[in-house]
Amino acid sequence: MNRAQMLLLDVLYPNRCDCCDSRIPYDRLLCDACTDLLMQQRISYADWANAHPETPWQQGTVLFSYADAARTGVLAMKDGRRGFCRFSAKLLAESIAETMDISCVTWVPVTAKRRRQRGYAHAEYLAHCIAEELGLPARGGFLTEHAGNVRQHDLPAEERRKYAERFRGTGADLSGMHILLTDDILTTGATLRRCTALLLEMGAERVDIAAVCAGVHKAD
Repeated sequence: MNRAQMLLLDVLYPNRCDCCDSRIPYDRLLCDACTDLLMQQRISYADWANAHPETPWQQGTVLFSYADAARTGVLAMKDGRRGFCRFSAKLLAESIAETMDISCVTWVPVTAKRRRQRGYAHAEYLAHCIAEELGLPARGGFLTEHAGNVRQHDLPAEERRKYAERFRGTGADLSGMHILLTDDILTTGATLRRCTALLLEMGAERVDIAAVCAGVHKAD
């Protein structure tokens, strides 16, 4: 698609910022104002890990505290909008390239029903975007999610750990692999702990994690 076609498409179907819905140029992912706000929400993985010791993965990467513009962006991801996801994937890839030696990228899965309802799986799309940025394969088929009766974010920490048992391994041979596991939000870590344990059981040599947001505030 050439520039003239892109400009026409932008007139007919305006490009909008996922975080505030303002109109932006066709070649932008987010508006300048939301980009600035997100940079003010940057946190390090250590901000989360200090309050959650003894994780089963070796390293982690997160970008933003789960609030304000970042929260709106994550909700847009879940609704099928792609700009915030691609913006976040670029930042995650930059950090991962400096600290991790990865064999492939995978993701926290969703049920087939939820995929049909949403039209796509946002954690999978995030994984593919990160993998593309890093020049690595993105591979699924390692994990499955079985339907639950409640929304995980409605549960207290202890019940989240039990509810995370809905994730199961497929029995794939992951011998010797160093896997990057991706998701949108790191809150208590129950989901990523469970999925990491399953990947290690299938023979992965190492699992690291990457999430767009963590459930902490920058000031903590």
